[in-house]
Amino acid sequence: MPGNRALDAAIRFANVEQAAAALADRIAEIIGYAVQSRGRASLLVPGGNTPKAVFASLRQRELPWEKVYVSLTDERRVASDDPASNARLVREHLLKDRAAAAHFYPLHRQGVDERSDEAACGAALGMLPRPFDAVILGMGEDGHIASMFPGDPALPRALSPKTEARCTTATAPTEPSARLTLTLATLLESRWIALHIAGSAKWQTLEKAAKDNDPMAHPVAALLGQRQVPFHIYYSP
Repeated sequence: MPGNRALDAAIRFANVEQAAAALADRIAEIIGYAVQSRGRASLLVPGGNTPKAVFASLRQRELPWEKVYVSLTDERRVASDDPASNARLVREHLLKDRAAAAHFYPLHRQGVDERSDEAACGAALGMLPRPFDAVILGMGEDGHIASMFPGDPALPRALSPKTEARCTTATAPTEPSARLTLTLATLLESRWIALHIAGSAKWQTLEKAAKDNDPMAHPVAALLGQRQVPFHIYYSP
């Protein structure tokens, strides 16, 4: 059986710290080049614990942060000060030190219904230069990316290449279950995408996703199979 190109080219590191430092190095290069070439740079980041080390490294870099526009790949539909909020995570772990000068556009608007929240999410993304210069994604052990979960009734819309929606509401299998996610079509409006994962269980999920090639079962398979955007895997055990 032929291998998967992205999987075969995965960049492997001895530990999480080395992977985070290397990813921060690459993001810094992309930001610097984008600002030099086009005057602005855009960066989409995930929530969760894995990117914290990347954020800690990146925020110390001497970059033109006042010309960098940051948003999220997905969000929990909770208050901005809730411990589960991805926006709070970004504020606490990325938008500090030198990176405090960056422009940040959170996705979720509290107190609105699902359709209004999707519109608010789309409006936030509209503030960023596009195509997005760099996108960092995480992945769960079930193969979900952003907040595109196997078994979610919203998944077909999120994965559809024909959707005009920038964002869609979604339902996670764990609390807080109410989510917002960028659609796959929106994520692919990017110049460069990295998947940042740690742990052998997630690597095994990637291998299964590549073998089965079924995005409805493992949404990450949609990235593994696409050829539209340069896609790189940063992996540590």
